[in-house]
Amino acid sequence: MIRFIKRLFTLAVTFALLVSFGYCVVLPRVLPLKYQDAVERYTDLYGLEKSLVNAVIFCESHFEPEAVSSADAVGLMQVTEETGWWAAAQIGLAGEDIDLTDPDTNIRIGCWYLSWLIDKFDGVTETALAGYNAGHGNVEKWLADESISGDGITLEEIPYEETKGYVHKVQLMEKIYRYVYRL
Repeated sequence: MIRFIKRLFTLAVTFALLVSFGYCVVLPRVLPLKYQDAVERYTDLYGLEKSLVNAVIFCESHFEPEAVSSADAVGLMQVTEETGWWAAAQIGLAGEDIDLTDPDTNIRIGCWYLSWLIDKFDGVTETALAGYNAGHGNVEKWLADESISGDGITLEEIPYEETKGYVHKVQLMEKIYRYVYRL
């Protein structure tokens, strides 16, 4: 019986060590949580959920501030230069040098833009995410098309496969970030 208890104790300690290793070493590599000072500052400022912004950063750049997409979107939240300059003017940064690879600047502009899209699309996060990926002009066209949107507010179908996949991935990652990190 004592032997059984020793084995059980050894298994419990081994399990605890593996869980600790996974939580401290593996999890941060698989599910990063970086730049949280900026994420907290700008999610609070623009009324966004931290889990949503972390999910967008994960899906857009996997937390790589120097990332550049095939569409020339830059930085953590993959903001194009055109959108960056326009958003910067909207938030009072006009005339300043805008470095979209700077994490603080990129998160500030990306959070403002995401918040703007959520407001523009009546608080429907899925529609705002589609706009973040495919452009708000495309989403406006989709909402006007009765075969895609019956109510002009929500998208029953997202016509671009890439955008459809992006929206689902961000929504999934948002749930994971909320659950794992209690955001």
